[in-house]
Amino acid sequence: MNHEVPWTFAWLRALREPALVLDWTLDDWQRVVRLARRLRLLARLAESIARADILGLVPEQPRRHLLAEIRLSRHRTTATTWALLRVGETLADAPYPRVLLKGAAYIGQDLAIASGRMPSDLDMLVPRAHIAHAQARLVERGWEELELDAHDQIYYREWSHEVPPMRHPAHAVELDLHHDILPPLARTHVDIALLLARLQACKWPGWSVLHPVDQVLHSAAHLFLDAEPRERVRDLVDIDGMLRQFGRDDAFWAELPRRASELGLTRVLALAAHFITHWLATPIPHETQDVIRRNGPSALQRAWLLPVMSALLTPTEPDAGTSLRQDIAAKIVLMRYHWQRLPLRLLLPHLWHKWRARPAAIDVEAQAEAGPAPERVNAP
Repeated sequence: MNHEVPWTFAWLRALREPALVLDWTLDDWQRVVRLARRLRLLARLAESIARADILGLVPEQPRRHLLAEIRLSRHRTTATTWALLRVGETLADAPYPRVLLKGAAYIGQDLAIASGRMPSDLDMLVPRAHIAHAQARLVERGWEELELDAHDQIYYREWSHEVPPMRHPAHAVELDLHHDILPPLARTHVDIALLLARLQACKWPGWSVLHPVDQVLHSAAHLFLDAEPRERVRDLVDIDGMLRQFGRDDAFWAELPRRASELGLTRVLALAAHFITHWLATPIPHETQDVIRRNGPSALQRAWLLPVMSALLTPTEPDAGTSLRQDIAAKIVLMRYHWQRLPLRLLLPHLWHKWRARPAAIDVEAQAEAGPAPERVNAP
């Protein structure tokens, strides 16, 4: 059952119904532009308005921001695509699948949610048995891993679902090379062979994507098992968009909860379904919703998990600071993340190492976060 969309998220309707923006005042635009840019959804909104051919009816001040965001999004998508094609050439004769994940996969299928993305990295997956071969090939072509200490090298090589991020001087995007979608030692883990057995082709030869149902489940897992889901409304918008597009096939809805059970992802699917139906009015059939809810977290788990996730996912309004409730929720989710990610015998030494390295990390982050003051939408 769909619910009335809260006021905080009402502006997101314009992603699907762009004509709604014609009733917005400059004060509305002031709020939405600043909030949507921070949530990395402003280009999505701009593309929706442009497709409806009403961009010229938007007041000049916000229209300039929309046009700039469209240009930036298309530039980043072009840069990601160019890097992807170069990586594809590097691995062209490799005898194993090369799988695009998340944003790159959406672009590779021309999904509606690909329009207006702001990609900063390229996520791909190869089977773990071939990860060393793929890395070696990429290094030959100039890709370099980030410098890490001995502990973090072990973390990535043995405990994580990906190798250290890779960068190339000729590419503006970072390459994240995965061999799984979740850490192999985590309490919630997916049998990667089940995903590889149902790969599908995309528009670029040599590249594959996950099955549509698996893409939805991967996105839900990526959001609700992460350390920092704060304000990640874009992930919910992605899940909503995939369900609306993939759900045009009636068979999809029966397959979704069945596959979640097979992969062990029933809880993250239930969390995703809760928030997208309440906040985005996603049209999930009643029967499917009932099955998803029954297979999801228990009533006791929902009693604390839903308020905690709601506090973190709800965006902070422009000019407002984070609340004590959000800060507490962030600490709870971070503890939950670590508890789920590694067994205790590895978790404790890992946390000790990260705590010891924290002062240096804070210095680096402080320098990186310095930037210009927030701009005003109706500024001259």
